[in-house]
Amino acid sequence: MRCPPWTRSALAAIVLAGLLVLAGCSKSSSPTRPQPPTPPAPDSPANVVRRFAWGWNRLDRESFRQILAADFDFVYAPGDSAGSLFPGRAFGRDTMLLILQHMFSGGGAEPKLDAVTLQFDPVLNVMPDTRPGKDPGWHKQVLTSVDLHVRAGTVDYRIGGNARFYLTRGDSAAIPADLAAQGAGPDSTRWYMDRWADETLSVIGPAPVAGATRPAGLQATHSTSWGAILALYR
Repeated sequence: MRCPPWTRSALAAIVLAGLLVLAGCSKSSSPTRPQPPTPPAPDSPANVVRRFAWGWNRLDRESFRQILAADFDFVYAPGDSAGSLFPGRAFGRDTMLLILQHMFSGGGAEPKLDAVTLQFDPVLNVMPDTRPGKDPGWHKQVLTSVDLHVRAGTVDYRIGGNARFYLTRGDSAAIPADLAAQGAGPDSTRWYMDRWADETLSVIGPAPVAGATRPAGLQATHSTSWGAILALYR
């Protein structure tokens, strides 16, 4: 049985309208953008160290502000001449955050970093903190190998060796005032980094690319360490 002409026209109109609606939806919808990688939550000693590496690889100063305890200090390796620039061969949280700001965003004497590739041990070995007076229930340490490549302008720095990190549980850590103002307080489910001991002194120095010049302040005979690069951006 054949449909009347007016029926065929009505059906065609309905089909055409449906196609137009589908085409409009296709044009208006856009693919979902991938969300930025989420940094590791500082809910364990190992994850604080992973968050530390995450911040370096993404040039993210905020990551360090979230994990460095109020009494954090960076300690130079014995024999590292760069340490002589700082009283006690160490510096604290405020200086570290300023150095990272110069490194990641600029504003210091050296050009800001263009890229960082940092790798630690795939499996981080968490051990009791061996410093005197530290309770192993609240204080841990992680010793890891370091494979670091830093590019700033036309200069590449390649660093190897070790780094030793000391971690304190949140219900025993010194909470920084800026985090306390945001609601942070004693918390047994959160961990902080209270010390970073550099052990990258005896390693290969910076490797300039073709035509590059060595940054001011770093002598050609100086054994490069991670701490020496930090000193450039103080």
